[in-house]
Amino acid sequence: MIRLLSKGQVQTIAGILIVDSNRRMVSLNRKFIDMWDVPQQIIVSQNEEKALELASLLVEDANSFLNSVAKLYIHTELEIYDTIKLKDGRMFERHSRPQWLENKNVGRIWRFREITECNCSLEVTAIEKKLLLFPANYQVK
Repeated sequence: MIRLLSKGQVQTIAGILIVDSNRRMVSLNRKFIDMWDVPQQIIVSQNEEKALELASLLVEDANSFLNSVAKLYIHTELEIYDTIKLKDGRMFERHSRPQWLENKNVGRIWRFREITECNCSLEVTAIEKKLLLFPANYQVK
């Protein structure tokens, strides 16, 4: 049975998913469910591949997203830290690393954090920098 991480166990603004070596979802938190809009039937089934299929429908570049996940499951020792843009305009920071127990890979931990507002502020800063470089004595006619 899947275990929902309680607020007391995980005080985080990140969505957390823990998958075992058989790609079964064994733990997750409410934030993960809300971020990815995971339906109850996928949670109950513990089917990580179904959850991944659902997530691929939400991201802008599904092929790249699915390929990066496949690579991590082939090369289980790898860690990833990147950003994912969703079709609805949100942007997630993604971090995933293997979970080890007594030198044996027993699964993978996924952490997602919404950075949409952070990304927007970076874009505004870039625009502001361009405006500062705009000649002050230039007159628009």
